Amino acid sequence: MNDRPERVSDIPMTTTPLDHDKFATRTQDVNCPLTTAPSDHDEFATRTQDVICPPSLARASPFLNLPGYQILGELGRGGMGVVYRARQVCANREVALKMILSGEFAGSAEVARFRTEAEALARLQHPNLVGVFEIGEHAGLPFFSMEYCPGGSLASFARGRSFSAEEASAIVHQLARGMAVAHAAGIVHRDLKPQNVLLAADGTLKVSDFGLVKLLSQGGHENSDGLTQTGAVLGTPSYMAPEQAFGESKHVGPEADVYALGAILYTLLVDRAPFVGPTPMDTILQVVSEEPERPRNLRREVPHDLEAVCLKCLEKDRRKRYPTAAELAADLARFLEREPVSALRSGMLGRMAGALDRVQLQDRFAAYGSLLLVLAPIMLLPELWVTVVTWNEWPAYYLPIGQFGRIAAFLVAIGYYRDWRWLPQGPAERHLWLVWGGYLLCCLGSGLSYRLANGLWSTEIELRLYQPLAALTALAFFALTASFWGYCMVIGLGFLALAFVMAIDLRFAPLEFGLTWGLVLILLGSRLRSLSSAREWHGKTPRAGRCT
Repeated sequence: MNDRPERVSDIPMTTTPLDHDKFATRTQDVNCPLTTAPSDHDEFATRTQDVICPPSLARASPFLNLPGYQILGELGRGGMGVVYRARQVCANREVALKMILSGEFAGSAEVARFRTEAEALARLQHPNLVGVFEIGEHAGLPFFSMEYCPGGSLASFARGRSFSAEEASAIVHQLARGMAVAHAAGIVHRDLKPQNVLLAADGTLKVSDFGLVKLLSQGGHENSDGLTQTGAVLGTPSYMAPEQAFGESKHVGPEADVYALGAILYTLLVDRAPFVGPTPMDTILQVVSEEPERPRNLRREVPHDLEAVCLKCLEKDRRKRYPTAAELAADLARFLEREPVSALRSGMLGRMAGALDRVQLQDRFAAYGSLLLVLAPIMLLPELWVTVVTWNEWPAYYLPIGQFGRIAAFLVAIGYYRDWRWLPQGPAERHLWLVWGGYLLCCLGSGLSYRLANGLWSTEIELRLYQPLAALTALAFFALTASFWGYCMVIGLGFLALAFVMAIDLRFAPLEFGLTWGLVLILLGSRLRSLSSAREWHGKTPRAGRCT
């Protein structure tokens, strides 16, 4: 590559450089994890003297009297570990020393996850990954020492700075190359963010803090270590992939790290994360249901091809992202070499198709597939009855037979498929029921009010109700576009167009309305049945064919 910057120190900046020494004494960002073969700690300890740490730290925990190390101060702490700046006596070098935060009160799962982090890091060697020097145990608890990065975190380094497109892409290119090595070794970070990227003394960027690491088997599947259960949400909301936000641990792979790298690139380009809400839960809801603002809308000088790379990383569907960090690194290299990037090949039409095809809540509604297929004839048959009554000019009191029959059939079908439970389960289902409950009330209210003004039952009045019913149905599907399925927008437009088609001849309106509803329910039911089959394949469906 042609003179591409490989270190942050090689990138020209327009603001005052960070005072690394001053920063190292007060930063709270550093959580160093690392990477090389460990030494024999017991043999090492017998050849070194016990070094007494400063009294203020010694009073905090007896575990700080660690043989072979002199504790110099605390660098930072997270949910599980605490990292100290220390001097390794034998090698006479400063290191970052990581221990379990809860010390002797740590549970077995906490200790197991800590060991997993240390062992995973010991398998990795790359200039852009923090290196491990030693893994050991003291007082029955594990610890490991690793490369000390005095430059602090990328989050602190980037604060108040404006990065050019080339500078931002060079930074993420370094991170992607490091994570490519991790992915090749079957290791997924799951918590990549600017706070977990450290700067070495020479300005080299290094990925750290593998505390939420996930190990994959050779086949690319999760090792059954039992540390992460389905439904557990791990990570940082603003940099968390949608599959992590849903708690689907089995689906979290290298693509989740690619998403986080794209979020870091986005942050460097526009000085804000892709999604930021007033609370973590609000941010998670944005991650799973909203599209990020295009970087060029926030900063016009962002090149089109780099924006395409960034947005490809941030795809909701993990299958549409780069499959590994290696492929992301390759595309960033193309950008830095001013060559065409592969992300541009999808184009606007490809992105629109992806947005339409997206199912935001597929796992929660997959079991509704069979129910919707049953509801298709229940919607169609009453409209056929209305058509027969109006065409044959039968008495108007025949009309309620079909409507009341439909209501009864609806209640029986929904009750059966929900095990006769009539309350929605969870916020996603409450949203769905609110939309359709409001739709039914509006249909009932509009029909009843119109009949009260013009006569309760007559074939002419009945036919005039179908155009507003089609418009109300379109509105309901529009309301579901963002939270359920992108193609609900297309269905809504279809019902809206149907209202105009009915104007040609109202005698056909009931038949047209029933046929359209039947086709839509078959389409939705088939779509959800296919998702349900995929869930059964993975052993996730509690009861096949029933809504649970």
